[in-house]
Amino acid sequence: MEAKRFISKVLPDGHLSLPEDTAKDVGKVFEVILIPLEEAEVYSYAETQAKEKGFSKLTEEDIERIIHESRGIR
Repeated sequence: MEAKRFISKVLPDGHLSLPEDTAKDVGKVFEVILIPLEEAEVYSYAETQAKEKGFSKLTEEDIERIIHESRGIR
């Protein structure tokens, strides 16, 4: 399974806007995790922890992968 990451917006009718390629997957079921952009401090927290623990060589992508794997997203 491959995770898809994109920025979305809640539309006036309560639906999420989807990228064109994902919108074509009508009927397909996805697990959705919503993290508001202005509140996505989990990444900066993980980055701070990595620096404190001596893992400063980790990139943002490494940290994101670790977070997603911890949530069962691959």
